Amino acid sequence: MLWILLLTVLLLLAMAWQDFKYRAISIWLFIAVAAGLVYLKYQAAGRQALWTDLLTNLCFLTLQMGVLFGYFALKHRKWVNLFKGYLGEGDLLFLVLLATYLSFFNFVAFHVSSLFLVLLLGIYLRHKNPKIPLAGAQAFCLAVLMLADYFIYKIDLTQDFWLLSFFNS
Repeated sequence: MLWILLLTVLLLLAMAWQDFKYRAISIWLFIAVAAGLVYLKYQAAGRQALWTDLLTNLCFLTLQMGVLFGYFALKHRKWVNLFKGYLGEGDLLFLVLLATYLSFFNFVAFHVSSLFLVLLLGIYLRHKNPKIPLAGAQAFCLAVLMLADYFIYKIDLTQDFWLLSFFNS
């Protein structure tokens, strides 16, 4: 299982590199990372948790996208296509990838904290390029977190036990 983890981390780093360099990511990288993340989730948490977390995370993501569409529709007083200037298709696709691997509370915590880090990165890079490599930055964050999870913290990103116990103590 370690070699699948390391291969997935390398693929995540390749995603980050592509997004930072070209502001685009190959669909083949998405497919390969998806296969790695699904395999790792299945091995760590089982089929039931894989499907439960995937559906829960996708519902959360759908709600979030609905709120974003609604907000921009109200702001501009017409329907706005978020994928023209606000959000890349790869960014949304990467969030779907995250939904396959992370448990619900880990998904929300990672999503919020990585968006905050990307916001800081965006402030720094705004002068160089107005497009923020969201998927690439989140891929880099996930790669670092997966390595830290395996080699240092042993927190298990595929289940919420560590996060819930952190708040209960």
